[in-house]
Amino acid sequence: MKYQIQTAKQEDLRKMCKLWNEVVQEEYFLKPFEEKEYENYLLTNPDFSYDSTFVIYENQTLIAFAIGYLRKRFIDNPNVAGIINSIIVKKEYRKQGIGSMLLTKLEEYFKEQGRKKVAAAYFLPSCYPWYIPNTNKHDHPCAPGIRINSREYFFYLHRGYEPYNYCDAFHLDLENYEISDSIKKIMEEAGKDHITIELYDPNKHTGLDEFYRKLNIYDFEKVIKENLSLEKPYPFLVVAKENQVVGWTGAMWNEESGRGHFDGIAILEEVRGRGLGKALFSHLAYYNKMHGAKFMTFYTGLTNHARYIYMGAGFKIIMSYASMGKTFK
Repeated sequence: MKYQIQTAKQEDLRKMCKLWNEVVQEEYFLKPFEEKEYENYLLTNPDFSYDSTFVIYENQTLIAFAIGYLRKRFIDNPNVAGIINSIIVKKEYRKQGIGSMLLTKLEEYFKEQGRKKVAAAYFLPSCYPWYIPNTNKHDHPCAPGIRINSREYFFYLHRGYEPYNYCDAFHLDLENYEISDSIKKIMEEAGKDHITIELYDPNKHTGLDEFYRKLNIYDFEKVIKENLSLEKPYPFLVVAKENQVVGWTGAMWNEESGRGHFDGIAILEEVRGRGLGKALFSHLAYYNKMHGAKFMTFYTGLTNHARYIYMGAGFKIIMSYASMGKTFK
């Protein structure tokens, strides 16, 4: 039978959600959605468009769909890739070329819109929450790419897509987490130079502006300032040398699932090489545990040396991802 691809309409979203849930539960990986939750997830994304969302039916049964995005803030830049966000095919209809049809349709759409390249990446501009394997529904709010060695990974690889960015997802069960003796020793030595790790207190700690300037990482400065602008800012830890900020963790709170939130950590170069990054991260994990967090998850780039801090604190790499791309000829 020759299948016909149609541009999606709002009435298709309910069936798309049902098919999504059916497919993702095969592997107990990506989380299922309630119908309204799925609709909101798509429709509240400013880059979502029915024009780049395609469906395939057999009779009245939705058997496959694909979602692509053009990022509106870069709509006039042909060098910004069109994004393939998802291609979903009902199990019994696979290996018939349906996924390839949808991929070709998305590629043709992006070419028509003047794009020079395309990327397969869950992360931008929408990403999907997922469960950590072999846990009691420990989760992470965003899958940052295509799982390496997954069915999707080989699907794209065999159709001319090449990995261009890798990252690893980390996880730690906090139930039995404690500050280790080695971390305590690091802090004993640091204390001799009046270096401490403690909750940020605006009435005590100074030098945040200088910290931003020396660190020179816009994203970190942005999240610190956004948190401090709240009527009731979330607590965060700092490394302080004689009360001047020389290190920082992101805002700390617990999500509904029991996940301890993590934005990142940063240490100024002037106090590096003393194990303070490892100590700061350990104190962050312990703080989260003592305030009700059950676990922590996050991901980081393959070349980010902070990964050794995380592994030193007991975190395990539990999934590896790639962003995959293709340049049109």
